Amino acid sequence: MSLHADLASLVSSLDQMLERIESAAEAVKGTSEEVLLVDLYEVERNLKMANRRLNRVLAAHEP
Repeated sequence: MSLHADLASLVSSLDQMLERIESAAEAVKGTSEEVLLVDLYEVERNLKMANRRLNRVLAAHEP
């Protein structure tokens, strides 16, 4: 598999993880587990930063 394909796959995986984190945050809003929101938002923020950075790397290695 090429580097570009590997990077594109990683971007897709990060997108899926972001969707799952967002769903988890929505699920705990207004519940007794709402204290988890701070941590979930922190994870989401870091995944978004990683996703942006990886997208820049992907763009720089266009075939």
